[in-house]
Amino acid sequence: MARKKTHPMRVTVKAQISSRLREIRQELFGEHGGPELARRLQLPARTWYNYESGVTVPAEVLLHFIDQTGTNPLWLLTGQGPKYRGNSEDQILARLTPEQLIRRGLEKLEQEPHEVVVVASASHHGEISSPFVAVELIPLSALDQPMPPSEGHVLAYRQWIPHPRETVAVRLADDAMAPILPSGSVVAVDRAQRDPTTLQGRMVAAMPVGGQPMIRWLDLAGRHVILRPNQPSQQFPLIPLEPGEGGRWPILGQVVWSWSRFTGG
Repeated sequence: MARKKTHPMRVTVKAQISSRLREIRQELFGEHGGPELARRLQLPARTWYNYESGVTVPAEVLLHFIDQTGTNPLWLLTGQGPKYRGNSEDQILARLTPEQLIRRGLEKLEQEPHEVVVVASASHHGEISSPFVAVELIPLSALDQPMPPSEGHVLAYRQWIPHPRETVAVRLADDAMAPILPSGSVVAVDRAQRDPTTLQGRMVAAMPVGGQPMIRWLDLAGRHVILRPNQPSQQFPLIPLEPGEGGRWPILGQVVWSWSRFTGG
């Protein structure tokens, strides 16, 4: 017996609901917040993403979604009326952890950098204190330059950035630090921290002689300094460092904060 075809109107309605589900999720949990919303709905992340792509959503899931997000049911089904019941976005934000708030802030910065206010220091008289600080994003290859070109800003939790004016952010271009920091991860480098004797076992930015700036673990071996990838291999070997002019080590700073994108799973 031939399978009964789905009426085109039902297909359209399902697609519209899926689009609105995705819109709410992006607004409240960020571009990569699907796993967090799925956790709150007690669903596998893949199941939630299936719903966003057009798979029929069970009624109990819709009810739980409305309860968790404060979405107006009429808007969800028809697109009419206010999107939320009350100030639901503020309620959602209040329940997010600091790490989740930072991830959301990063995504907002990448999408709308012109709306970001950079707060230099909470101790400066007359400035408004904020739990976050905007860190300038520069190319990794320009990390050793005194005035590197800017690629925008990223948002970091202020308590993690001890020297905001000396800190910049760079994006990793390889997997030398994977799986802790896969390619594309963003790290904040505190350029005030350059003494290798205080950085044993820490993640640092350094520039070997004749090489390019890189992010590695720093190991002290007697009087020697070694840059170590997270998983040494033929592609990413151990790199010994030597002091340069004036006995200065080619350390560009300490990694004080890092961020990697969510991945579905």
